[in-house]
Parts: sequence; structure tokens; C-alpha cells
Amino acid sequence: MKARTYVLLFVLFALVDALTTWFGVRLGFAEANGVIAERLKNPALFFGSYALFTALGAGVIAISIRLEKLSPAFKLIALGMVLLKAIPAFNNLILLVGPSKSSVIATTVGPLLRIALP
Repeated sequence: MKARTYVLLFVLFALVDALTTWFGVRLGFAEANGVIAERLKNPALFFGSYALFTALGAGVIAISIRLEKLSPAFKLIALGMVLLKAIPAFNNLILLVGPSKSSVIATTVGPLLRIALP
């Protein structure tokens, strides 16, 4: 894929993540990340920081794709960043769609760690 595709996917997932986080908190969900929870008090600060970090991430993706000419491993940076941005976006969508509580609990890390580590 071209750099443009990776950047577009990254921006799309960042937008979905930001909007679902915003609406989820407005619906009564708690934000686990304390830094983001503080920024949610001010819409300009929240969306501004998301825009800044999305722009930085898009820049890193574009640079890593250009560096792919030196080593194919640089493409993994772009792929990894897109995947790491997709995880919270899909997680938020799952929480907002509202599957049964048992399936949400089964997909979270905390309860799984409590089961695995007594």
C-alpha cells in the first residue's frame, strides 16, 4: 500500500476513536486514561490534542514509508501504528453498540489478567 493509504486509515481510525470516546463519556462511560479524562472537560483541548497527535502519527507513518527504501522493516512501523490506532476505535465501537455485559467483560484485559494471575 502507498503511504497515503496508511495515513488515511490512521486518520480515519483516530477520528472514530475521538468521536466514540467523546460520545461514550457523554453517555456515562468512564475514560480509563487519566490524561484523556482531564482533556475531556474542554472540547477544544480534547479535539485539539487528538488532532495534534494524529498529525504527528501521520508524519511518522509518511516518514517510515519513505524509509522503506532503506529497509523493508520500516513499513512495519506504519502498519503497527495503524493497527494500534484501530484497536481503541473498534473497542469504543463495541462498547457503544452495547453487546451484553458478559461479552464486554470477556474482552477487557483486567478480568482476563485476574483469571490468569491469581
